[in-house]
Amino acid sequence: MKVSSFFKHLEDIVAGPAAPGHPYILSGYTYEAVYAMAGDLQHRHFSAENPETVCLCATNRAIVAATLLAALTRPVTLVIPYSFSAEVLDRTHRAHGFSKAIADGAIDLPGGVEAILPEPKTAGTSVLEPAGMRDPNSVFVKLFTGGSTRAPRTWSKTIGNLFGEAIYHARKLAVTPDDRFAATVPAYHIYGLLFSVLTPLAAGASIIDGELTYPGEIQRAVSRERASILVSIPLHYKMLAGTKFAAEGLRCTLSSAARLEAADSRAFYRQTELGITEVFGSTETGGIATRLCTHDQPHFTPFDCIEWKIADHLLAIRSDFISPELPVDADGYFVTSDRIKPVGPDGFALAGRADRIVKVGGKRVDLEEVSSAIAGMPEVTDAAVICTGNGGTRGNEIRALVAASISSSEIRRHLRHRIPDYAVPRHIRVVDQIPVSPAGKYDNSEIRKLLNQ
Repeated sequence: MKVSSFFKHLEDIVAGPAAPGHPYILSGYTYEAVYAMAGDLQHRHFSAENPETVCLCATNRAIVAATLLAALTRPVTLVIPYSFSAEVLDRTHRAHGFSKAIADGAIDLPGGVEAILPEPKTAGTSVLEPAGMRDPNSVFVKLFTGGSTRAPRTWSKTIGNLFGEAIYHARKLAVTPDDRFAATVPAYHIYGLLFSVLTPLAAGASIIDGELTYPGEIQRAVSRERASILVSIPLHYKMLAGTKFAAEGLRCTLSSAARLEAADSRAFYRQTELGITEVFGSTETGGIATRLCTHDQPHFTPFDCIEWKIADHLLAIRSDFISPELPVDADGYFVTSDRIKPVGPDGFALAGRADRIVKVGGKRVDLEEVSSAIAGMPEVTDAAVICTGNGGTRGNEIRALVAASISSSEIRRHLRHRIPDYAVPRHIRVVDQIPVSPAGKYDNSEIRKLLNQ
């Protein structure tokens, strides 16, 4: 995507909707209403001169979109917490010091923080000011990711990072105003923000109201609301694989936020004859590549706007989507922790993560290999493997939380025939289900609690 093309598209978005009466949220907000709400936020709550930090803790996608639009011409940094609980909001407030919070209902905010609850505005009552567009390289939003660490980390995203990627996806997926997005991932996760708020906004498309969680809800959204694009996560595709899901009307299904299991994508394809497009990336890097999973899971193909190479077996990328905090080399490449193998002239296969390799008793252990060895058992449905300790006098120790129908001793006996003894988890706990976040990622905090860490 050419830079000049991005700027022109962004200017068009700020200038106003092409079809004001077209629904942004079906049975909810028109584009005209979203822009009127954005104008109201600009005029009443966002300073035109003084930089400020504002917490965005709304689940309503129309309010999220209006807030992002309003901040495009105001010196505002939006902090989007990974949870709207009182504890997380208080922690976020101590770290970022916001004085205002935009919400869509009653919420337990820290003392002294002004609650702003935007409401639908009558068409024409407030107009979004397109003048004074901010530098696309300015920090626009701060998002959180838990990664494999105990404490969530904050990542900055610029206007160019977020809107540039959304515009790219809208074009790559050939999204039109006739498309209807159904999403099972919340807007406070970057995947949900990009694909269920910004990409529809960039294309003038519509979004089906609400966060869909259960198979019946997803089916109704697809059938009754005639969804054409499903934005979901591996956990929900796994749930759909065991139902009589009808994909009539869907032209595209997306998956991200966690690894898509081959068995689940194959089951979905057999059931619907529709391949799942898996998006590979992270909060800090933005999207990197995709693969279309049908009867098999091929290699990933990077986006054509991203340059990539292999640096000491690790994926290195040069991209307009990466967070400004990430260190880049002299040529502008950021080296990720993803180990890859080249496939053909333009693709790669994932080979685990460098930060998942640990030392136990002086021996090198790949936690991904341990996890795969456990997950390969027919009685196992999921497994999370962690390393505890710090490698000092206490030493590192491998622990595993396993969703299975067999005992921990049976799992341990199985592993001793497949991996070295030092790699067998010292502690294995069997549960019905591995805890996951609303975005479908392992909930590392809960997993460590269950493993007494």
